Amino acid sequence: MSTSSHAHPEIIARLTKAFAFPISAYDALVEQFIRELKEGLSHEKAMPMIPTFVYELPSGKETGDILSLDLGGTNLRVCRTTLSGKGEFAITHKKWTISDALKKGPGKDLFAWVADRIEEFLDTHCKERAHGNYPLGMTFSFPCEQLDINVGKLLNWTKGFRGTDVIGQDVVKILQDQIDARKLNVTVNALINDTVGTLLATTYKHPGCEIGIIFGTGTNCAYLENQSEITKIKPGAANYTSPSNMQLINTEWGAFGNTSGALPANEYDLRLDARSSQPGKQLYEKMVSGLYISELARSVFHDLALKGELFVEASGKEVKADKDLGDLAIKERFDGAMMGALEGDETAHLEVIEQHFRTSYNLQTSQSDRETIKYICQLISSRAARLSAVGIAALIKKRELLSKPDQVIVGIDGSLFNKYPHFRKHLEGALNEIFDAATVKAKISLINAEDGSGVGGAIAAYLACKQKRH
Repeated sequence: MSTSSHAHPEIIARLTKAFAFPISAYDALVEQFIRELKEGLSHEKAMPMIPTFVYELPSGKETGDILSLDLGGTNLRVCRTTLSGKGEFAITHKKWTISDALKKGPGKDLFAWVADRIEEFLDTHCKERAHGNYPLGMTFSFPCEQLDINVGKLLNWTKGFRGTDVIGQDVVKILQDQIDARKLNVTVNALINDTVGTLLATTYKHPGCEIGIIFGTGTNCAYLENQSEITKIKPGAANYTSPSNMQLINTEWGAFGNTSGALPANEYDLRLDARSSQPGKQLYEKMVSGLYISELARSVFHDLALKGELFVEASGKEVKADKDLGDLAIKERFDGAMMGALEGDETAHLEVIEQHFRTSYNLQTSQSDRETIKYICQLISSRAARLSAVGIAALIKKRELLSKPDQVIVGIDGSLFNKYPHFRKHLEGALNEIFDAATVKAKISLINAEDGSGVGGAIAAYLACKQKRH
């Protein structure tokens, strides 16, 4: 990562120091991550480490016609997946954007809307099974206390959702009641997190994968753990005995650093956290995920504009106030796609950046403004990638996966990993720094999960049916 000579040197120096993440910081942070993983397995700490009641990974031989839905940060997706074995599948799906009103309104209204969308999907794509019954795997990308494969009480919302009326309730029952009220031939028989879905879908095509991760609007990880390590499960609990002696764990690793103070937070991180819907929570996610790194960038742009360090030179006007900055002064009005477009601008005079600020905010930019803006995006996203690598390295070390003969396969889904410029390159580079390049090349494979939430949800429903039969 480098800057042009036209970028504002004082600003660059100050921000580089604020967002710095030196190689020397890796070891201590990885070890702290491992400690918090273990604490979460032994008792209820800041890292939830939620048992999932999924006791096995798919073999790749699974077959069947199954529904799934993915309720995540930005969209709702309903899918019909045909598993045909040998890691092969076909999927039909429809996607809807979740409005701000639904995100911030009552949870019961959100689930009613979801049931309406399931009915709409069935009317279009499942007419031939009008008298049958579809199992449905529900991929739900929010922290739940999992009480069975198809029972999960919502712990809290993340990613801007605020439906407090359903916190503490079983989200499967809420949705099933809405489905039954519409007399739909659907049974929700599996509840999983999107990371569990990512892990299941990747393993279906790439046997041996034991880690599934989301780097998108939010971030989370699921992995396969020895049942004996999950010591917080008490004798007599429904998931105390695993038929395979293994269990998938939904880490909810966005909570890393909540109580330990281990993360390298700067003034912008602290400000973002204080103004978030859940101050003091999801601190790792707030430094890593697409929703929050774009808000960090907006916050930096906004701060520099108010100080007269951006958007002044080209216009020749006075320092900007909030009223002059439009949406740039408003929380969450700058998203990850916009940030990626700015960082990915390779034109000679950074015309993409120039046009974005002119058309979106009516702000003129100088060449040094634009180069500074691009560098800010690079600083924040590269730090996010390095911190992301810390989590991956912690799991690899905790599970001692490098000592096993097989390749370490990590299935990853999410827009940040799949679409954001250079994020994957920075992530792989950070793993090279934590381990070494030869080891990473020989032993660690980062695999793009193919429709982790949709296919993974279908596989979870298949495994739930199998577990019930047994």
